[in-house]
Amino acid sequence: MTRASDGDDRDVVVVGNGPLGSAIGRHLADAGASVLVLDGGASLTSASNDMGRIVRPLDAEGREGWTRWNVASIDAFPELEAASGISFFEKSGSLACGTPAFVEKPARLMRDARVPFDELASGDAVAARFPFLRVPSAHVAVRDDVGGFVNPARMIAAQNALMTKHPNDRGVVREGVVTNVAVDDGFGGATATTATGETRRGKFVVLAGGAYTAWLAAASGLTTIAPPPNPGNAASTTASTTASTASPLARSGVGSVRLSRRTVLLAEVTASDAKGVLSDMPTLKYQHAPEQRDVSVSAGESSSHGANEAMSVYVLPPIYYPGPDVAPGWYVKIGGGANDFFERERWADTVNDLERWMASDGDDDVADRLHDVLVDLMPTTNFLSLTSKPCVTTCTDDGELQCERLGKNGRVIAVGGCQGKAAGPADAIGRAVASQVMDALREA
Repeated sequence: MTRASDGDDRDVVVVGNGPLGSAIGRHLADAGASVLVLDGGASLTSASNDMGRIVRPLDAEGREGWTRWNVASIDAFPELEAASGISFFEKSGSLACGTPAFVEKPARLMRDARVPFDELASGDAVAARFPFLRVPSAHVAVRDDVGGFVNPARMIAAQNALMTKHPNDRGVVREGVVTNVAVDDGFGGATATTATGETRRGKFVVLAGGAYTAWLAAASGLTTIAPPPNPGNAASTTASTTASTASPLARSGVGSVRLSRRTVLLAEVTASDAKGVLSDMPTLKYQHAPEQRDVSVSAGESSSHGANEAMSVYVLPPIYYPGPDVAPGWYVKIGGGANDFFERERWADTVNDLERWMASDGDDDVADRLHDVLVDLMPTTNFLSLTSKPCVTTCTDDGELQCERLGKNGRVIAVGGCQGKAAGPADAIGRAVASQVMDALREA
């Protein structure tokens, strides 16, 4: 592989330095490739700009590939933290709570992965173990001591630190918002052109820009944005909701990725509660009451992931936020609910629409529903203040991450459709993507 020292021509240019892009870059450099990671975070908003993202062995939709990624990433965290000198993972444990049907399949996959967990057979058992929670008596739960949450910024820093430790500038991170990617016949590879007019060349270009990936691929003429699925297509719905054993790197294409507006609520708690009664609070995936759901926005949802989201929320234990986005303090974070998709017909305006949404306070109605669920779930907790924030997820109809080779000879590799759950297991996903890229490099 090329041993670049000037930071220009590389084996691989990775577009995006979020949880996934940073992991792909690090694993490529570890495998011997010369890598340039272009970081557009200084100019573009990101859904990863938060203090906590859940990572748990359980996959809420009961998908085998995601379960494997979850477990593998958690197993890799100690070595990544030790080698980089940067801590980013808090092992709080995790809890999944709902009807037996909601919990059964994810629990079976955890059992198959030999992850130790406890079963709580009723809502009363949940309350006995976690007195600050109140759930329906018919609910059951599974609890593990393995999961927790990551600080995404610190995790990215850890990945970057390991990538840039390699000699001869094998791994480099530079700022740059990419506006076009193309296959370069003369060079025999692909190029990424930034908003400032700089062109970076690599044998391959990997697009890992989160919500911007599908737009960038389409704007560069490498793919088209697929029309929305037909809600009445029962065969399609059945296929997608039962495909839990599909390849974890599916190939229905990044053009099928849909962007969903999401709203999260930060509920402030006292420092004494955070360090006292809530100190052993796990992360939580919770199936809430039917009357607290809003399925109208994602009616006709063809993905098991979307259907699951519409009936559930996720909750993180108190995390200290230093500001300035919210007043410094301890906050419980809650999110979830029905998808609210961006219009595919407006794909050319994706950047403007995303920036406008991410500059808002989210959806007030969604924030109100999240508040209702939270106070019903944690009725004895004194919440001092509430702050709603916008987020965005990338979804696919089959519920799987997409890894697609685009352009002549597949010199551009696009990764998208993270389903709102790829930050935590990004290390294992990055390793899997890097393995495919290394195979392509060897074949080129």
